[in-house]
Amino acid sequence: MSAMQGGVGEEGRERPAVSERALWWAALQQVGGIGAGTMLRLARTFGSVEEAARASRRELMARGRLSAEQAEAVAGLGDGMPQVRARVEAWREQSIELVEMEDAGYPRGLRDLRSPPPLVYVRGSLLAEDERAVAVVGTRSPSRAGARVARRLARGLAERGLAIVSGLARGIDTAGHRGALAAEQGRTIAVLGSGVMEIYPPENGMLARRIVERGCLMAEVPPETRVDRRLLLARDRIQAALARAVIVVQAHGGCGSMVTARHAVQCGRALFGVPWEKAPFSEGWRELREMGARPIAKDVELEALADEIEEGSSGMGEGLLL
Repeated sequence: MSAMQGGVGEEGRERPAVSERALWWAALQQVGGIGAGTMLRLARTFGSVEEAARASRRELMARGRLSAEQAEAVAGLGDGMPQVRARVEAWREQSIELVEMEDAGYPRGLRDLRSPPPLVYVRGSLLAEDERAVAVVGTRSPSRAGARVARRLARGLAERGLAIVSGLARGIDTAGHRGALAAEQGRTIAVLGSGVMEIYPPENGMLARRIVERGCLMAEVPPETRVDRRLLLARDRIQAALARAVIVVQAHGGCGSMVTARHAVQCGRALFGVPWEKAPFSEGWRELREMGARPIAKDVELEALADEIEEGSSGMGEGLLL
């Protein structure tokens, strides 16, 4: 079988063809209980995702360590490929592209994850220069001062050519995206805990549309997938890996942003935090400091910060692919 053909997308841009691997990854994703780690394990065990999907039910249970139900579903994927192709083409008609881990456009930083997403869905434009990125994250319930700091940091760093990565959540994430968009040529990437057609929270629908025009929405799950806590936690690792540094602007102890911070440390990214003196955000800063976060002042000189982020990212994206 040949790969799905490319075509002309919005504004006359040539769309890349969808590879066979991407189609098989998309098919494998449909099997319940199979996430990135299991998908990668199957591909390594059988030599490729295509060979895993063509294995027998018995082999999938014995060598692939799948349940009987999962093995039955995977062994039958070939019969459903026409439907998968149709779904993918429908997504592409809505300017959603599939980028799999061996594509040239796959973000290098994701290779540093223990279980990188084999396939990401992108709505908007993902450019090579977006690898010069910094994640700006924090609580969904910031103080006014915290939101102002997030906007200032994001705008200032975007004006200096760094793409701003965040998660489209309420609070600091929203302030970070808006700060990036306030920069004349600012770009921003929103990593979702849902599919790229299911915007959450719903009040950020307009913001999401602006992000598509000046960056992209990204998710590792099919576009119609509804938000849930498991996906929100999983997306935190992607935010960290996409960026050269992670800045936690304001967070309380146990905040989801701490998950992003821990992934930043595991991926070898620079970790920064804004110190706050009063609870509950002082607790978050103490937790960040214990992780080794470097403090940055609320009125930090942005040129110097941008230079520090650039200088500390030499080993990014050196993980191994399949």
